[in-house]
Amino acid sequence: MRRLFLFRARWLHVSALIPAALLAACGGGGEGASGTVVVVPGPSSSGTSPTPTPSSTSPLTAQQIEDQQSNSAASANADAAYRAGATGRGVKIAIIDTGITPGLTEFSSRIDPASADMAGTRGLTDPSGHGTLMASVALAARDSRGMHGVAPEATLVSLNASNPATCRSADDCPASAELLIRAIDAAIDAKVRVINISATTDVTHETLIAAVRRAAAAGIVTVISAGNNNGDARQPLLLSRSFAEAAPGWVIIAGGHDMSGAFDYQLANRAGGSPAAAWYLTALSRDVVMTDRNGSLVRYSGTSPAAAAISGAVALVAQARPNLTGAQIVTLLLANTTDAGTPGPDNVFGRGILNIAAIFTALPPAG
Repeated sequence: MRRLFLFRARWLHVSALIPAALLAACGGGGEGASGTVVVVPGPSSSGTSPTPTPSSTSPLTAQQIEDQQSNSAASANADAAYRAGATGRGVKIAIIDTGITPGLTEFSSRIDPASADMAGTRGLTDPSGHGTLMASVALAARDSRGMHGVAPEATLVSLNASNPATCRSADDCPASAELLIRAIDAAIDAKVRVINISATTDVTHETLIAAVRRAAAAGIVTVISAGNNNGDARQPLLLSRSFAEAAPGWVIIAGGHDMSGAFDYQLANRAGGSPAAAWYLTALSRDVVMTDRNGSLVRYSGTSPAAAAISGAVALVAQARPNLTGAQIVTLLLANTTDAGTPGPDNVFGRGILNIAAIFTALPPAG
């Protein structure tokens, strides 16, 4: 079977560590593309850690600080879901990636027993760190420490599809099509509501396409990253396009934008003009705050975390309206965006920018 180079994080650029004063866990740095520990100052020009700016009446609370640090959730307006009581509780998200660091407090008591190593030899571990980063964007705890994910009380099904013989680091961790298929089927068996595949590859295979169709038939939404071939790439990579076209209405392709709402031309593949563009949605992909496998806060960029944020949004809606089908949830996400670029759907932003506040406003009545 053809080998795929998944989880090779070409997107993986360390930009800065979060200021030390705001870290939730013990020290440590992010791994850069060389695999070495990168320790850099925060955004202060003097290299010292800035302190939070208090309001005119009182300093920021620990929860407010965490909310500010959680820029993926903040940029998607996830607080509207939290105010409505939706946190993803009881909803399973499958992160098909490089595994998970199980001892981190960000995921305490929320790692499902179905979590497994698809190669069958490593137990629960994360040999590269990429899987833990993605899990943090999707569902890290909202606990007044560090950062939180978009769906901070969702349940994690971590399915490690990386190849144990060749996975060396977060920027070089390939997987085979066989392991990916095995992971999709494990997610189906675990009865997840959404599968997240933060992978970038320009290869597909009929057996993979059949697997994503099985997921759709089981009522599962799949979210897959568009690719990081920079903004000159005119369409998503082949794997994501083939998935969206194989299971139309059940797959979302994740593109990226920066904090200003501009398209991430430094990395993200555009929506393009193929039929798959109808299911292309952007989320924050530039300087996204995440928790690494050491429990430290880091900033990285790419459509991988954009996919994880969208997966978290699916979980929020699934909790708020459990009777909705996966296809109905996909429709809600794509129909209630912040428009960007050319008015209406276009070949850059696709359907627009993820906007959880607009989605929750549009939810059908409960019951």
